[in-house]
Amino acid sequence: MLEKGITLCELWVAIRENEGPPLNTSPFWEHVHQEFCNHRGDAIRHKHALYSRFRMIHVECMRFEAILNNVDHDDGELNEGDVIQIAYVEYHNMFGCDFKHYVVWQITRF
Repeated sequence: MLEKGITLCELWVAIRENEGPPLNTSPFWEHVHQEFCNHRGDAIRHKHALYSRFRMIHVECMRFEAILNNVDHDDGELNEGDVIQIAYVEYHNMFGCDFKHYVVWQITRF
């Protein structure tokens, strides 16, 4: 059972794990929208708004992942925290803003 305060990204992961890859289909996002409204107790956001918001966050997470994968690990001398900090700096340098979705990135990465 999902918690009342579940985030959009946590919900996306939970439904994806139960139904398989979403393939950006309308039925998948109808399910996400229905569950999101059930857990929020309202229907304030339209499914297209949820999809758009998720896509924006997901693109930013994929950018961060790509940067992270390209960080030179100095033959294993850097720990994971160092690598992540370097990726944060590189993200800021490339896009002119901070990466704000680290927790989401952790939730949605597979």
